[in-house]
Amino acid sequence: MNRSTLSSRRTTRPLRARLGAVTLALATATTLAACGGNGGGGGAGSASAEGTLTFAYDADAAPTGYDPLLYSQGQFTFFSALYDALFVTQADGTVAPSLVTEFANDAENTQTTLTLREGVTFTDGSPLDAELVKANLDRRSDPDLEAYGALAPGGASEITDVTVQDPQTVVITWAQPQARPDSNLVDTAGVIVGPAGIADPTSLETTPDGSGAYTLNTDETTRASTYTLDKNDEAWAADEWTYDTIVFDVITDPQALANAVVSGQADVATVLDPTTIDLVEERQSTVSVGGTIVGFPVTDKTGATNPAFASEQARLAMIYATDRESLVADLHDGSRPTSQLFPESAPGFDPALDEEFGYDPDRARELLAEAGFPDGFDVNYTVLGQPEEDAVAIQSQWAEVGIRLNFVNATSTDQVFAAVRTDPVIFGPFTVGANPAGFVAGVLYGGFMNMQGAEEPEIEGSLGAALGATGDAQEQALTDLNRAITANGWFVPVYEDFVYAGYNAESVAEPSFAGTNAYLVLSQIQPAS
Repeated sequence: MNRSTLSSRRTTRPLRARLGAVTLALATATTLAACGGNGGGGGAGSASAEGTLTFAYDADAAPTGYDPLLYSQGQFTFFSALYDALFVTQADGTVAPSLVTEFANDAENTQTTLTLREGVTFTDGSPLDAELVKANLDRRSDPDLEAYGALAPGGASEITDVTVQDPQTVVITWAQPQARPDSNLVDTAGVIVGPAGIADPTSLETTPDGSGAYTLNTDETTRASTYTLDKNDEAWAADEWTYDTIVFDVITDPQALANAVVSGQADVATVLDPTTIDLVEERQSTVSVGGTIVGFPVTDKTGATNPAFASEQARLAMIYATDRESLVADLHDGSRPTSQLFPESAPGFDPALDEEFGYDPDRARELLAEAGFPDGFDVNYTVLGQPEEDAVAIQSQWAEVGIRLNFVNATSTDQVFAAVRTDPVIFGPFTVGANPAGFVAGVLYGGFMNMQGAEEPEIEGSLGAALGATGDAQEQALTDLNRAITANGWFVPVYEDFVYAGYNAESVAEPSFAGTNAYLVLSQIQPAS
């Protein structure tokens, strides 16, 4: 992708921050003041001291404290240094054991036996054992723990029981067959908090309790500004990490974030605003990953907030009324128009869906008439300040078939956060990544995109099949699931976007994303050769 293409792409960061407010991953990103980031000449060597990696973040790394389970997967770059997980996503997108050395399913895929790694200790010296893993997973009924959405009661990957077989062996029982249990317990969802943090979760507001390769240097940490992590040479995985110190600088202003990596103030900066990518590429280097789908989750499928949304035909009308091709050409050249939730590189992606559910205003009008809304219907959408340029463009497109998208101006951020309950749709970028079944289980069907608990047998059946199968059977189930989401009007996709990170090639080698997930594998960042 060349710079002239990138320069035409509009910033998506306000959408990302808005979404993060809903998911807690970036809960305070829109309210923080910009920090640091003075510009300067390009191509400079890193200002970091020897043995220090300076990582610039576009949002607060820990806005609600140091309990990693309060956050979504996107925060794992930061928390992976402080905490270990049962399984982790590698740079090639595969899931590998971490705190687990072996695991096995029974014949029905309803029980998984985990063998835990020995020699792992936490900040107070306490060892990892099966009782602690059980205590961690027994927190899954806490609705505040974002990471446990799919594992919680009623979730698509619900855990019904955790049994300690011996000090190093845990047996997990699933409500439904789970052929890939490692994918359910990966990264943030599989993080294990130490016994002190489990005994008193409020302590995690100020003090991490992990077995990771680093500990928090509280003397050199200022919440919402700078987080300093010092390597613990006694940690079991310390040798797998390169740097003595990792500093996370919170820089919420897009220009300042870009300037930080351009000037050498930061070794790595993420996530870059598309409007600053040209600048970074002229002076330093960038790396990007797809897997981010921008669109409208239909949060109301029951008519609770708007009677029209109880109709599948009315929901589908919004999909057919969306001219993705022209929107991408006008505002996001370089992105990929899409009519499906699954990214192009994910299993279950079906190119036929883009054709079948493409822009067709006549079909949209037919569906509206079938739904009993020949004159269309109104859709309220809450915004804080000015609406996004994408939403304004789609407002005009939908108006052509009679769907009236009305922007409701919020008077507080709380009103925006509550939109998942008060509005029939929300809008933003969603990192579906390489495990779309996990996203559907934890977010779209079993999470905040389905606050009213709507049920759809076609989605539920194909999701269960995808979670309970492997190989070709899983591929077919994922394809069926992808189709079911679009065909039932549970999500109005618009385009697939890309996440960019900048890095100073004179100080570090090219960093890697975790497969198609939009977060970097922090442990694999190495000095430039």
